[in-house]
Amino acid sequence: MSTLDTIHGPADLRRLPASALPDLAAEIRARLVRCVSRTGGHLGPNLGVVELTIALHRVFDSPRDAIVWDTGHQSYVHKMLTGRAGDLDRLRQPGGLSGYPRRAESPHDLVEKLARVHRTVLCGRSGQGLRAARRVRPYGGGRGG
Repeated sequence: MSTLDTIHGPADLRRLPASALPDLAAEIRARLVRCVSRTGGHLGPNLGVVELTIALHRVFDSPRDAIVWDTGHQSYVHKMLTGRAGDLDRLRQPGGLSGYPRRAESPHDLVEKLARVHRTVLCGRSGQGLRAARRVRPYGGGRGG
C-alpha cells in the first residue's frame, strides 16, 4: 500500500514524519499524471501546487480552517489529501469526482465553481464571506476567519 493510500484526511497527513513528504509528493504527482492522462483535466496547475497543498493541510485543520482555492481546477491534490485519492481515476467521469471543489463531495470543499464569475473575485469574496460568517458564529476557534 502506498503512503497516499493511507491518507483518508488531513489528520493522517499530519501524522506523517516530515521525511516522508518528498516521497508522498512524488506519489501524488505520479497518480495525477496517470489519472488525468486517462480522464482529462487540468494537469499543470495541479502539478504546480503539490507541495503547497501538502503544507496547507499540515498547518491548517480543514475543514474547520477554511481553505479557499482561487482556481478550483487546482484542487485535485486537495481532493487526494481529503480522502478522495482512490476516486481520482474517475475524475470528471459520470458519477465520479468533479474537476472542481464540490460541497456535495466533501466538507473540505467550501467554495464551488460558479460559471461566469472571475476567479479572483470569487476567491476574495468567498474568503470575506467565510470570515464574516465566523465572526457571527465561530466555527470551533478555527484560524480561517
